[in-house]
Amino acid sequence: MMRIAVADTMGSEHKFQKYVSWLEGADRNIDCIRLSYAKENADHLRTCGGLLLTGGHDIDPALYGGQTSDPLVTGIDRRRDEFELRLLREALDRKIPVLGICRGLQLTNIFFGGSLIPDLERAGYQSHTSRTDDSEYEHEVSVLDGSELHHIVGCSVGTVSSSHHQAVGRVGAELSVSSRSADGVIESLERVLEDHFLLLVQWHPERMRDAGSPFSAGVRNGFLSSVAKQTRELKSTLKE
Repeated sequence: MMRIAVADTMGSEHKFQKYVSWLEGADRNIDCIRLSYAKENADHLRTCGGLLLTGGHDIDPALYGGQTSDPLVTGIDRRRDEFELRLLREALDRKIPVLGICRGLQLTNIFFGGSLIPDLERAGYQSHTSRTDDSEYEHEVSVLDGSELHHIVGCSVGTVSSSHHQAVGRVGAELSVSSRSADGVIESLERVLEDHFLLLVQWHPERMRDAGSPFSAGVRNGFLSSVAKQTRELKSTLKE
């Protein structure tokens, strides 16, 4: 049984369950552990073989030197920010595989000293959010040859589903860009270490219409493969 820590979205239950269903859809022997500051259960991470940082509301701009009074930055939950930064620190210290999705990408970039574009349209980019509530905004991404993401998805171009108004500004130390959208927005980051998996995507692989797409299933399977390895090592350690 693989245990994966999934950060609570602290909002829509439906959206949180999308992450769970996406992970469990690959393997019934997956146990998703919901972690949140409300549950005060950060200690449960030590029993897990992987960490998934989910999407959600905007991150406190104070964490990356932004304008805290920006009217376009909404839904700030500093307790969530700090809780998930703690989870990330522990995951990195223990070399637990990490997958960051949307907000998860942005928070991890901030952790490594990066910054965010507070609002894409105000900065001159096109909207990356659907104009209706019943559809996803879809667009192409171009993947950098030779990147870990390219190895995972096995192609250089693909279609993804996005729903975000912020994006990476300054790239954090130790991270590298592995894909962009046509308008230049950074769509994924990675930190390539031989003994640690860390992949960050701006799109929502758990909500893509084509569940078999390498940008959905491929990203999930790459993460789960690393989690399975970590789980075996964790069991071995516990037996000693």
